[in-house]
Amino acid sequence: MNAIPIDISAGFTQGPHPAFFVRCAPKAAEPRAHVIYLPPFTEEMNRCRAIAGEQARRFARQGMSCTLLDFHGTGESPGETTDATLPIWYDNVSEIYTDLVDRAPAPVHFWGCRLGALIAASYLTERATACDALLMWQPVVAGKPYATQVYRQRLAALMERGGPAETTTAIRERLATGETVEIGGYTLGGPLMLALDDLDMTTIPQAPAKRVYWLEHSADGGHGLNPRSAKAVEHLIGLGVETHPVAFTGSPLWQLHERATCDSLLEQTGAQLL
Repeated sequence: MNAIPIDISAGFTQGPHPAFFVRCAPKAAEPRAHVIYLPPFTEEMNRCRAIAGEQARRFARQGMSCTLLDFHGTGESPGETTDATLPIWYDNVSEIYTDLVDRAPAPVHFWGCRLGALIAASYLTERATACDALLMWQPVVAGKPYATQVYRQRLAALMERGGPAETTTAIRERLATGETVEIGGYTLGGPLMLALDDLDMTTIPQAPAKRVYWLEHSADGGHGLNPRSAKAVEHLIGLGVETHPVAFTGSPLWQLHERATCDSLLEQTGAQLL
């Protein structure tokens, strides 16, 4: 398929907790499909923003609209991180979804990166939303170990500054009492962070999509998944999902402070979904 001219626009969802989005779409034709992108969280979101934008433009040049969402309280969206909750974020996604299918009925694909992949799968099952394909970039499999890793960033920073000792259990207890905690320049609140503990790709009750493309980083190009990912993929297959584990090589962008790209990730995405 030849590349086509595209339009890039931006706006806000119209619900009570607005979210900012950027949309790349074919310029003079109805899209053959819609893609909704759910981003990583905190600094991982910033590290992956450039490559997500590049992939969105590639989707648009191949005839699909692609909407890049900043959840309420994150990125360029109104509100603070402490305002965020999973129901608010799910509502942001529903507002985007409804607007797209009302404007131009077409198959809908979801695309999530890191925590955004886990939230996409959880949203699709909880809200029983029709989804043709779910594309996952280096997905977080379960929210609790992910949140624990986030809290450990705070523990390391406290140790480096000679601050008082804390534990991840103590942080969770503080969040449960309504306190907030600052981690890496982000102030996080209990309603969101404690809800993440309950998200787990290995226990979702129903298929999130007809097809899942699970793209996971491999240092040497091997196709073996890590044990946690393998368990999640096995669970998805058991739910009847056509599941495609795919390895990519290159830079682990979500971990890097300096801006980088990852041609292998873009190439593998194009080979699977385009």
